[in-house]
Amino acid sequence: MKQVTLLVSLLLIFSMLNTVVADAAAPEGISHARMMPVDNIANHGSTMVELPDGTLFSVWFNGVGERDGNLTKLIGSRSKDGGKTWTEPFVVYDTWDFPDNNPVLFVDSQQRLWLFYGVIYNGQWVSTQTKFMYADMGNYEYAVRNGGNAKWHYPQPLYTNVGEGMFGEGKYSNGQWNYGIKGAEIKYVNPSSVTAATYLDPFQYVPVTTRFGGATRFITDRFVVSMRNKYDQYVAYLKSAKPYDDVYVGRTDEIITMLTTGVSVKEPSIIKNSIERSSGADNDVNTWGPIYRRLGWQTKNKPIEVTLADGVTKRLILPLYSDSLANSVCAYTDDHGITWKFSDPIVGSGTIQGSLIQKTDGTIRGYFRSGKLDGRNGRMAWHTTYSESTDFGVTWSVPKVDPYLKNDGGFELSKLPNGDWLIATNQETSRSVVKKTLDGNRNSFSLLLSTDEGMNWKPIMIKDGMNNGESYEYPSVLVDRAGNALMNYTYKIPSAGATIGFSKIASSEIGTLFNSVITATYGAGSSLNYDRVVKLPTIELNVGQSTQMTYNLTIGGQSFDATTDTLTLTSDLPAVATTNTSGTVTAIQAGTAMVTAVSNKYGTIYKFIVKVTQ
Repeated sequence: MKQVTLLVSLLLIFSMLNTVVADAAAPEGISHARMMPVDNIANHGSTMVELPDGTLFSVWFNGVGERDGNLTKLIGSRSKDGGKTWTEPFVVYDTWDFPDNNPVLFVDSQQRLWLFYGVIYNGQWVSTQTKFMYADMGNYEYAVRNGGNAKWHYPQPLYTNVGEGMFGEGKYSNGQWNYGIKGAEIKYVNPSSVTAATYLDPFQYVPVTTRFGGATRFITDRFVVSMRNKYDQYVAYLKSAKPYDDVYVGRTDEIITMLTTGVSVKEPSIIKNSIERSSGADNDVNTWGPIYRRLGWQTKNKPIEVTLADGVTKRLILPLYSDSLANSVCAYTDDHGITWKFSDPIVGSGTIQGSLIQKTDGTIRGYFRSGKLDGRNGRMAWHTTYSESTDFGVTWSVPKVDPYLKNDGGFELSKLPNGDWLIATNQETSRSVVKKTLDGNRNSFSLLLSTDEGMNWKPIMIKDGMNNGESYEYPSVLVDRAGNALMNYTYKIPSAGATIGFSKIASSEIGTLFNSVITATYGAGSSLNYDRVVKLPTIELNVGQSTQMTYNLTIGGQSFDATTDTLTLTSDLPAVATTNTSGTVTAIQAGTAMVTAVSNKYGTIYKFIVKVTQ
């Protein structure tokens, strides 16, 4: 009997060990939840932090509009179980009769909880004023606040006095240009005052002509001068590197035209407009009073906290952007928010909505979405640009176009415990078509991993709505203390409304999912050829011809057939070639289509080209 009992016990233990091994070999993959029921009004711009007690706190704006909804307010929700379930949404803050939007949450090294957001005063982005609130430890924990709102200190405005103050006209004396201590206009020199004897370096001023009366001034304000000089360097870089020509030959020249000349009367030069606005030259009420330098700065992504060269001082650096100026700055504080200073401008292809990350050598890199003065999205072929600062966010390099990262809308970066980078973005944009009047593609969003600080990226798909019309906007990513990747985003469902979506990848599975691979064969098991031009596997079909695709997924070192019910299959040009739920690809007409296969559970992406000939 003892031998039988021992044998049964050993079998049970062996069975349990087998179960553990099997579970380890079968990752759970990407999990999803919703923070609130689907609503038919705006729910957008979500941000999320992990609090010191381990709970998650998310805030977004909710209302009848974004910049033009008087009832739009900030609401939030909490989770005690890592994002599986969320509390009933509650009001975080509501500026009565004014819309609040673009909230940003952050917990600093002193465990202070910050909330940055924007108040829109007259229904236009140019009227935004950034404000912030904070709550110290003991005023925001889940248990202390019964799962509801934090106890905030009253909101404070972030006065964005970028560049220099209002000095007015400069006068030449004693071998230099001198300005008064105060004035009502931007810092400038009258062109008639500049002679051979009163020399003014052309790199230290910008000639700007007002739209009202035609008067020209030499603007010497360092912010405007820096903008012009950087724009000149950026355009020179575009002409030399041609970074947008990966879309099609000539696309970079179109971008340069948008920047320097404009497309039409309704879409004038981005450079000319941003310099005029930052000088006050387009203001017929108070010409040369640069109101767009003081208002219109908005939040989007979290700040970062860095330690200065003294090894002690902590600096909080918050990226801000201006739609009206089509550029960004960084606000920074070394005294816990008592005083704020501002960086030089970050200009490029409409560099807005930056997300910051620090490299191992201390350099801060900012990635920026391409924007337009007319507010349209996706017009810059959805490329992401980046700039770097080596002095803790004070000055920034002339941006470069990232050769791989693309986006349409907001995105965010975060860092894993091992130093690897993550970015949540609408990466899977249209392959070759630049939309002339509409937004780009937000029907999917991806999480990308870089193990070499942005030199290379590997994507997995978190959500794919290409077939059902769902969209996933402004995705953000947070890495919690356990190393889990947590994402939230605006989740729009056709004919239903919008909610805030949540997705999670466990820390133990991040490496497994990013190392997973899908391969494919077609017909009777033929391998796809690699095309050196499009740099993707390729098959060739005649019009009317069909072929059966078979997909294989390797995950966690194990390979198995990926049945089509575990994949989302799409064709970017169904008029050329289609793919159905059984995996059959059919050629419709001459041309080239790209088929994408995505693992619904693991997010693994596989792409191939279908060349169709007559």
